[in-house]
Amino acid sequence: MPYIVSIYGILILIGGIIGHAKAGSNASLIMGSVFGVLLLIAAAGMFSKKYFVQSIYFALVLTFILDAFFSYRYMNSLKFMPSGLLALLSLGVIISLVSHVRRHILPK
Repeated sequence: MPYIVSIYGILILIGGIIGHAKAGSNASLIMGSVFGVLLLIAAAGMFSKKYFVQSIYFALVLTFILDAFFSYRYMNSLKFMPSGLLALLSLGVIISLVSHVRRHILPK
């Protein structure tokens, strides 16, 4: 699970940098950096047994925010790249995080 969040965080970080380089968007650079680093921090916390549960919920909240943002951008532009792709990627991460919480964290 931490590997999925790590890869997702790196992709968000790189996406922010590419958005800045291609379109000159400072907002992409700032938000991509902030969310990318926060997701990497959440992934690092997941590697620790002590903070695993808090970190998985933190990653879930961040991913929900990003999915809402990218879905909103896709609905306004109807352009699949990059917002549609990132909305689908975010949804996949949400599904994997929720699945992990349901199987391993919630009481049976």
